[in-house]
Amino acid sequence: MIFSDSNTAISKALVAAWGAIETPKHNANVRVKTKTGQTYEFSYTDLDGIFEAIKEVFKENKIAVIQDAKTIHASQGTMVAVDTLLLHESGEWVKSDSLSAPAKAEMQDLGGQITYMKRYSLSAILGLPTEKDDDANGASGNTTEFINNPPKKLSDAQVKRLYAIAKTSGIDAADVKRAIMKDYNKTQAEDLTKTEYDELCSRLETAGKE
Repeated sequence: MIFSDSNTAISKALVAAWGAIETPKHNANVRVKTKTGQTYEFSYTDLDGIFEAIKEVFKENKIAVIQDAKTIHASQGTMVAVDTLLLHESGEWVKSDSLSAPAKAEMQDLGGQITYMKRYSLSAILGLPTEKDDDANGASGNTTEFINNPPKKLSDAQVKRLYAIAKTSGIDAADVKRAIMKDYNKTQAEDLTKTEYDELCSRLETAGKE
């Protein structure tokens, strides 16, 4: 891990952010078939889930996430590498060491590989647990299959933000719950889709300005 020469401001911001981030919920499932023919399943948090967990907290603490993917020609062949940088508004930053692996030949496979590496690099630099099992099964000769995943639920941070917007706009939590049931046919905020969530937040913000 590499820090900018000056790091007082970003250190303070990261400590505050880390204390506010809640462990992200698992939102994806994988079925693994081992080389011996056995199968098992495990859950993990995908890249979208990590960003959902940190975005509002990082916004409040003036931190941006920048991830860069690149290919490197090495003696062992073409490698794909991912760097993760956390940039503070002060200009200070902290950067991960490059996470690299042999690059896949097909573009679609390469894209999936980059997403996978971004998830690991980001969760590592943030110190966030995103799974209970080691899912490096392809490297072990095992085969993996993404099984039908349930619709993603809103994170705790998103739900808290929804009700915070309502409170600022002078709207009771009970009225928000009634709107969720009446307008979206959902019993709780967590079940709203991201589109429904964004729409409801916008409605609440507009109501507060009227």
